[in-house]
Amino acid sequence: MKRKNSLIHRVYYTSIREGIFAQVYGNLAQIGSSFITKFLVLLGATPLQYSLLSALGQISNLWQPLGVAFSHHIPQRKWLCVWITAVGRLLSLFMGLALFFPNSRHGIWFILTLLFFSAGFQATGANIWIAWVSDLIPLKIRGRFFSFRNQILMIVGLVFSYWVSYHVDLFEHPDKAQGYKNLLGLSKLFVPQNQVWFLAMVFAFATVVGLIGLVMLSLQPERKRHHQTSKSLKEVFLEPFRDKNFRLLLVFGSWWMLAIGVGSPFWGPFMLKNLQMGLFEVQMYNTLHMVSSLLAFSFWGKFIDRFGNKTAMKICVFLGGLNPLFWLFMSAGNYGILWLEGISSGFMWAGTGIITTNFVLSIAPKRGEQAYSGIYAAVTGVCMMSSTLASGIFYPDSLDLGFRTLDPEQVIFGIGAILRWLAIIPLMLVREFRSVPLRKAMAFTLSRLVGWRFRMGKRY
Repeated sequence: MKRKNSLIHRVYYTSIREGIFAQVYGNLAQIGSSFITKFLVLLGATPLQYSLLSALGQISNLWQPLGVAFSHHIPQRKWLCVWITAVGRLLSLFMGLALFFPNSRHGIWFILTLLFFSAGFQATGANIWIAWVSDLIPLKIRGRFFSFRNQILMIVGLVFSYWVSYHVDLFEHPDKAQGYKNLLGLSKLFVPQNQVWFLAMVFAFATVVGLIGLVMLSLQPERKRHHQTSKSLKEVFLEPFRDKNFRLLLVFGSWWMLAIGVGSPFWGPFMLKNLQMGLFEVQMYNTLHMVSSLLAFSFWGKFIDRFGNKTAMKICVFLGGLNPLFWLFMSAGNYGILWLEGISSGFMWAGTGIITTNFVLSIAPKRGEQAYSGIYAAVTGVCMMSSTLASGIFYPDSLDLGFRTLDPEQVIFGIGAILRWLAIIPLMLVREFRSVPLRKAMAFTLSRLVGWRFRMGKRY
């Protein structure tokens, strides 16, 4: 009973409950959502606008230091986090107004502007949330905390995304699922010209879900900060840059995010336009990606807690460079290898997602986590923003290799793969005190796997 009433237990389950609503909101109406991409496709967005859409997610990280500034002298962070995040989520309600612009291009710029402010406010709230959670969850179990939470959230988000994408695709196939449409009494509404209006309703629904999640978040406990810092805000922001190890981590993070940004605007549009996939097929790809992530989260959480973030990141860097190369062999009607890539990238991104949050927290001094995290997110976000925009600005021509012609997007994917692999160089310079050499970590993991198979063999 004592354990069930513990503070950590309450944080675990409150965080999961509110996270479920946040995940559904994010899957439907945040930057990176396939529904926003589909909305822009229907409105006729250009490659540069897709680049801007992807870049906005990173530009928003420039807002993270504001979280440090706003909460610098405040003993409790909860309500500041809730209200700032609420402003960001509420803005998603108005994306459908883009349909009332006489010129669809103006509507696209309106959406991009809304997303800029929405993502910015939410990034500010996320920085405060990171500090809030790091005060509650000990470092030694943080990897498992984030992995367990992410598993539950992704399952729920996946179910909702599937359900909504199925209905979005019904508008493109008037003769599909007629019995279901008649049952709803809406068969006349499922016509192509109404698809864009349905997406506007999806964004409104997502806003309501996101705000309910914030009500849940307000129930999460908080430790009052008894040790208020006497440092000025300037000193708080400069302290991370005086830490040599943090500077080395910043170099790695900047290079990695620069590489990740190359081609990032074009994954979704490439599937929808070049590979001629339906939104339901895109969700099938996302499903493979998410199922792979779900199965990998437990592995990564234990691996990171045992061997360190640096060791885990070495594996992710290798896979991160390998995955874009799969896309060079795809074309319309010939993209079977995409499903293998979905499994591989899901495994890799599960680890990367935990490491991105946990690495900087593991080297930051006590009560310095928020400033370190905010600075790291802001600087690396600028790097990814730059390469994301460059992908659209310096959009290449097709490349004829003699035996194969690569689409412009595939040329960009290949460049990104090489840049990802090169990130291993700055990563090797970062020092993590509890990190174990990769060869020892792999040897231990393989020995455990072999031992488990041996025990299973004896059992049967």
